Amino acid sequence: MSRGRRTAVVGGGMAGCAAAKELIKNGREVVIFEAGAGLGGRARSWHRPEIEPDVGVNLWFTSFYKIMFERIKEYGLEDQLVEMSNNVIVVDKGRPAELLSDSFRSLLTFEHVSLRDRLGFLYSTIKETFKRKQLDIFDPLKLAPFDDGTTAAQYARKSMSQRGFDNLLRPEIESFWLWRCEDISAAHVRAMQAQVAGAKFYVFRNGMEIIAENNAKGADIRLETEVTDLQIDSTGKVQITARSADGTHTTETFDDVVVATQAPTAAKLAASLPAGIVGQDTRDFLETQEYEPALSVSYLVDFSSMPSEAHIVAAGAEDPSVKTIITFPRQVRDENGRPVDKHLAFVYPGRAATRRLLELSTEEQFAETSRLVTDLWPDFPKDAEPFEIAVRPWAMPVPAPGRYRKSARVIRLQRPPVVFAGDYFTSPISEAAMLSGIRAAKVLTNAS
Repeated sequence: MSRGRRTAVVGGGMAGCAAAKELIKNGREVVIFEAGAGLGGRARSWHRPEIEPDVGVNLWFTSFYKIMFERIKEYGLEDQLVEMSNNVIVVDKGRPAELLSDSFRSLLTFEHVSLRDRLGFLYSTIKETFKRKQLDIFDPLKLAPFDDGTTAAQYARKSMSQRGFDNLLRPEIESFWLWRCEDISAAHVRAMQAQVAGAKFYVFRNGMEIIAENNAKGADIRLETEVTDLQIDSTGKVQITARSADGTHTTETFDDVVVATQAPTAAKLAASLPAGIVGQDTRDFLETQEYEPALSVSYLVDFSSMPSEAHIVAAGAEDPSVKTIITFPRQVRDENGRPVDKHLAFVYPGRAATRRLLELSTEEQFAETSRLVTDLWPDFPKDAEPFEIAVRPWAMPVPAPGRYRKSARVIRLQRPPVVFAGDYFTSPISEAAMLSGIRAAKVLTNAS
């Protein structure tokens, strides 16, 4: 036990709060600096009292998230779990076809592709499933040996035609993570295939941030406090300068720190540190991480106007105007206070459209998305009620080919007093973020 040591955690997202839990368990005094108004980071949902449940941007997770389910059991949150349908509707040139991830029958009757492509996809999935323990989608140390520089697109074309890939595997990847399969490592798609077969999908009734909030219990939490500078003093301790919501700057000294921010922020903070504290490999890793932004535009629509709990995705290699529509059942109160069933429909524009929309006002974003959404789903209700927009400029760290090998190297190089954590070590998955936080905290506690 390392009692008496004081550790800072910069960033109160899933990685930072998981690190805090590990540090507190080992007797550390922990201070969490979080620039936002609450914990959870990009996993934090917005809440609106007009709907029941009142949560939006509710992130999915699956039955193979080991750390997540350990925390759910530990915190007694089983009643917060809502199992979701895995109903994926792939739209190819205006024609929708259903594809369920846990149904062989659905795959074998999927009308967009040939039987040969369907069997090729099935064969590759079964083959990767046998390597499930090695192809751990959360752990770059395990994925690194499979990261041979091949892209997901190159990998997929070994087992199916271009059309098969564009209708089977590409929608499964790009609709969830918004990347181009030509830009990401084959190791990611292989790991996803190995894990997802037969998986169940869940959301938290009141938002995933409940896990971060429970993980952070026992820490001194400084919300709306942005860390602006890290320095190493003459005794080897870490001096942290932070700016609070009122603009006040304060400097405190800690024995060590976990930097659990997005990679660009981590790179900026690392820039002022000596090379003996943060080496060039780590700096390069942080500075070269690329991201895909995300824009979630939500509407309230009549319940009967859209398929329920559906994940409607665009097929094809082109960057569509709208990539994905996800529908969640909700209830609202009418003018007489009676509950009315509705759908909360989340619309995710394509990559180019997202970048263009990010420059617009909220009103313009709603207006433009309302125009674009019928490109994917022509029957999207014309009377849809604009509801909420969530902007994620740094939403999806891209696992480029070779990235997992670099990640594994940086993990092995981590040393006190400054270590790093975040989903960019593997992929934008809450489980991966928590694993990185736990791993970073253990570097500090094992060293002391």
